[in-house]
Amino acid sequence: MMGFFWVVVLVFVGVQAYVRFAPGDAANWTVDANADAPGAYPTEGGFRVVAAVDQDPKPVLEAFEAAILAQPRSQKLGEVAGQQIYVTRSLLWGFPDYTTVAVSDDQSRMTFFSRLRFGRSDMGVNRKRLKQVLASIGVAVQP
Repeated sequence: MMGFFWVVVLVFVGVQAYVRFAPGDAANWTVDANADAPGAYPTEGGFRVVAAVDQDPKPVLEAFEAAILAQPRSQKLGEVAGQQIYVTRSLLWGFPDYTTVAVSDDQSRMTFFSRLRFGRSDMGVNRKRLKQVLASIGVAVQP
């Protein structure tokens, strides 16, 4: 019986270690910035916002980066094809949530997409974080 207990403990610790230390590849978290009209798009385990851009997107990208990196346990994962990818980990378990920012080809829209890597439900964490960051930089979220 004690042997079974230790096997369960080792499996639990192994899964936890994988979740916390699994490498993230920025190339796996890109989005199609040309696909959607402006609006908010809830997804299973995430939240996507497409905002209309009527100015140079560079200052918005810089402000977003400063705001997302100010969030606890957040860091920049990388840049792929002009898209910025960030990872934010949960406090207790270290679950990674990935946030991608992309500008459409014609620079008329910006897509902000925050979603989880493991599991099915994020209990609204990505929606809340993304809305908070966008509000702090003055990007309106249209329903």
